[in-house]
Amino acid sequence: MDGIGRTLRLTIDRIVPGGDGLGHHDGKAVFVPGSAPGDELEVRVVDTKPGYERGEIVGIVSPGLDRVEPVCPYYGDCGGCNLMHLSYPGQLEAKRGIVLDAWRRAGGLGDVDLDVVSSRPLGYRNRAQFHFDAEHRVCYARRSSNSMLPITSCPVLTPALQQWLAGDGRDAAWSTLSQYTAGKDRFMAFGYHDDAWLEGPDGELSVAVGGKNFRFHIRGFFQSNLETLERLVPAVVGDAVTGEEAADLYCGVGLFGAFLGDSFGRVTCVEQDQRSIGYASLNVGAGARYAASSIEDWTKTTQASERYDYVVVDPPRAGLAPRVRAWLVRALPPVIGYVSCDPVSLARDAGTLVQAGYEVEKASVFDFYPQTSHVESYVRFRLR
Repeated sequence: MDGIGRTLRLTIDRIVPGGDGLGHHDGKAVFVPGSAPGDELEVRVVDTKPGYERGEIVGIVSPGLDRVEPVCPYYGDCGGCNLMHLSYPGQLEAKRGIVLDAWRRAGGLGDVDLDVVSSRPLGYRNRAQFHFDAEHRVCYARRSSNSMLPITSCPVLTPALQQWLAGDGRDAAWSTLSQYTAGKDRFMAFGYHDDAWLEGPDGELSVAVGGKNFRFHIRGFFQSNLETLERLVPAVVGDAVTGEEAADLYCGVGLFGAFLGDSFGRVTCVEQDQRSIGYASLNVGAGARYAASSIEDWTKTTQASERYDYVVVDPPRAGLAPRVRAWLVRALPPVIGYVSCDPVSLARDAGTLVQAGYEVEKASVFDFYPQTSHVESYVRFRLR
């Protein structure tokens, strides 16, 4: 018998990447969604593997100190938030622990001085993707499912998107939106100040960050928490980094490149998405150089053979590809700024850079996505 269906009693030790709580039973790890550190739980085993098991909560014998009542009626069914059952201080501590554990396990690095930059816990999210169901109702995707969950509220959205979602403005725009979404099952929305921008009726939009205006297409990527972005930008491009030449790799629409131009004589922006690099040329301006290329291919160009005083990298979840890590180790820029959306790949890459002679000068978690287990970090490496 594989043990599926049996009930265990265990205590949750901590939150792990992905948001599950981790406990142990008879020396075996048990991962439990929706659990909180300190919870004593009755858990039903739903999956078992040689090294671990997964369980679902049957009952809470004794709640942990950070367990709270979620404020969203869709919590647990919705595929978005997964830490709303934790107090906000508890969420921040969980994310700090996730990053430090990743640095130890994946990077072989301990004793990292890590600070945590908090956010507005609710009402922060400027950008969201909505789905349609068969009845053309606005939905989010359900957790661990391809089925749709009709919604009329979402407490993490900015007020402009909340009001639209609740019907204030949505009903008036619905007939226009329907013209653009016929045959589609999803669309993007962006809330800025008092306005809700919708994919289809709206295309290009502009937002202000750090006193500069940035243009982008609503289908393209731009950070979803503008308030926290205002705090990340000075950390990445502040007074601690100056010089003659800087590179903004994975530059997107040129967010960091636009500010690097204030401190460096020349900026090189590299991005493989054609639409994004087009917007980068508008946002950063004519004084910079641009390469519409994957970073891996760019490392083989003559541009990459130049000396850079500062290199900013903002890679996808997989982190830096081996060829990019090799280029950094070969080029050895005096300072590297690493913006990360995954603590494990960041830790792996950090281990490579430290072995190559860098030290961690600054490490921070920026909580761009409260109520979720998503972790964004910024680390500044300086060559010893």
